[in-house]
Amino acid sequence: MSITPDRLHVAIEDRKIYEKIRDFDEIFKKKNNKEIFIFAMAYGFKNQARVPFNKKEGFFLEKDLKPYDISMLNAVALYETNSVDALLDKGEIYRISEEYAHAGIRLLVDQIDNLEFVSFWKKFEKELLGKYESIELTNGTS
Repeated sequence: MSITPDRLHVAIEDRKIYEKIRDFDEIFKKKNNKEIFIFAMAYGFKNQARVPFNKKEGFFLEKDLKPYDISMLNAVALYETNSVDALLDKGEIYRISEEYAHAGIRLLVDQIDNLEFVSFWKKFEKELLGKYESIELTNGTS
């Protein structure tokens, strides 16, 4: 019998990375664990980086998830598994999200370490703007 998870986890060694990012950047200083985790998950997903890990610890409780957070986790799991059946298994949804966040937080800290702070956010902003413009062009609006 499987236990229904009540929290999302990070790799034990990742907690220091989350702290480093929070200390490094004013934007992340004001964010809670869930918000940084979701950002890391999305960053890992964007970069198609998913890495399993074994030693984990609770990072935030499921009760902290808002409906739009749950939608993001579900969307990532659905895309990853290509099966709506995955949405029936909360443990699988969380595991997939945790693995993307594990890879994403490491990519994020590598980017920050290798670029000046302003350069990272300018690069990120440029990528987002490019995605937005491609959506507008695809939808026929400009």
